[in-house]
Amino acid sequence: MNKKLVYVLEDDADISEVVSYILSEEGYEVNGCPTVAAFNQMILQRLPDIAILDIMLPDGNGLDICRQLRMDERTSVINIIMMSANTTQTEIKGSGCGAEFIAKPFNIEHFIARVNRYA
Repeated sequence: MNKKLVYVLEDDADISEVVSYILSEEGYEVNGCPTVAAFNQMILQRLPDIAILDIMLPDGNGLDICRQLRMDERTSVINIIMMSANTTQTEIKGSGCGAEFIAKPFNIEHFIARVNRYA
């Protein structure tokens, strides 16, 4: 069975590394992207099963990326989880992007359970 592919769009290298490690240990194939530009390049090459998007990024906003993914027929099927230390569940629900939300810092078991829901 092929591993599920997860893209992690996170500009904080420490958080990206921890998330990538946790998901790799759970059996996922993980690619980290520090910028929106890098994420967009990877999306063109191969669609992930799950995208984990930070909201505040140096070259964009994760909510905008989420909405763009939802509007494109090719990428609308990607499961999306938003992560943020500065945004609330209510703001995510009101954004119209239809994503799960995990607040940072997060409980590792809770995080794994949320991701595994899409596996």
